[in-house]
Amino acid sequence: MECRDLRIALIGVGNMGKKYAAMITSGEVPHMKLSAVVIRKDELMEWGRSLINVDGEKTAIFRNTQDLFNSPDLYDAVIIATPHKTHRDIALEAFRLKKDVLCDKPAAADIGEAEDMENAATNNDCIYGIVFHQRLYAKYRKLKELIDSGAIGIIKRVCLINSRYLRTAHYHSSSPWRSSFCGEGGGALINQGQHILDMWQYLFGMPRELYASIPFGKYNDFAVDDEATIIMRYDDGMTGTFILSTGEACCEERLEVIGTKGRALLIDNTLTLTKHQDVTGYIRDAAANSREDMEFTEETIEFEKQPEPYPALLEKFAQASVRHDDSLLAAKGAEGINALMLCASAYYSAYNNISVQLPLKADDYRELMSELIANEKSVYF
Repeated sequence: MECRDLRIALIGVGNMGKKYAAMITSGEVPHMKLSAVVIRKDELMEWGRSLINVDGEKTAIFRNTQDLFNSPDLYDAVIIATPHKTHRDIALEAFRLKKDVLCDKPAAADIGEAEDMENAATNNDCIYGIVFHQRLYAKYRKLKELIDSGAIGIIKRVCLINSRYLRTAHYHSSSPWRSSFCGEGGGALINQGQHILDMWQYLFGMPRELYASIPFGKYNDFAVDDEATIIMRYDDGMTGTFILSTGEACCEERLEVIGTKGRALLIDNTLTLTKHQDVTGYIRDAAANSREDMEFTEETIEFEKQPEPYPALLEKFAQASVRHDDSLLAAKGAEGINALMLCASAYYSAYNNISVQLPLKADDYRELMSELIANEKSVYF
């Protein structure tokens, strides 16, 4: 089936919005053209007038979102790249107009808003995707293949450590809304952590319960998180440890997956796969005190460093929209609820020093966030 061009309206022209605009108008994304863009700032108008698709079609400029929505015949789908506290209202209006939506992460300001977006997409029979592009990296796709195929047996334990995203005071102060409960709804987990939390639940699913230790403001003078340690428990007995830090000088991306038949260890772009006989049977039947009678094989796979796969994600959205098939998406919008659920549950657990059963109720999280914002304002504003 031939895929026609999907006409995109872009809302949000910050760093990511400009990247999307450049990718689409330069022809990097097959079957997609930029038909409309919302530009509020006068100083960006010249940039907006330079947006011309490879077929010569100029991008229509609107000065506000409502004017764009008053001209629905000009586009087929909407990309939302605005601050996430605005996502819900924009998405709901787009869905009301029967427009498909691709939304940047995080999906929304809280669980309830993300659920509203998913429900609106379903009720209006719209395609709804979210920008979790890291799922398209070859190293993670290989790891998921190993897990899903049972190559390393039943998964028993997982440990993830990520200190890739060092962030300075200059970064945290770069926008007035950044790195605050009031402006951003949190710190590392709601920002950098959304991609990593999504990768976790993409590979392992959602836990039954979690406990989080978060030393708020460990490296910075603010109220939000710049480090988090989360312990997760699953219905099948799997346990996991998730550690994220944005305050460490040394960069590490480490993911260790222990199964009954082996271990997959991914460090940066190197995957080491160790296989052995099923340890469950060995523990039960071996005439030995330890692993001396076990045989091991080891394989190392080196992955080339990939450019960020945004064009591939955008192309998948175009195909899903034109063919009206959300199975073609890199990540469905509902996945944004899961990443937010993990983040919200971690904040709730850490603040109350309790284990949290999932799913956390949206109202409980909103009540917590109101308290966190009030506390933050009393100290920092």
